[in-house]
Amino acid sequence: MSRYRLQPSPTQERALLEHCGHARFVWNLAVEQHAWWRPGRGSAPGLAEQYRQLTQARAEFAWLRAGSVTVH
Repeated sequence: MSRYRLQPSPTQERALLEHCGHARFVWNLAVEQHAWWRPGRGSAPGLAEQYRQLTQARAEFAWLRAGSVTVH
């Protein structure tokens, strides 16, 4: 197994931290949606619905829209 060490420039480091923050936000939102589910409630949103919600959130929030769709 190979190991690589990243040595990003300050600009690259800021971009990586921003990507990580966006990914964490989207992941935590999905976890929250699935944790909300209980017997008797409707099911948690499926993948297609989550994609629709993410598209809507990107339209509403400039900070999220500025991020990479690939990361989200």
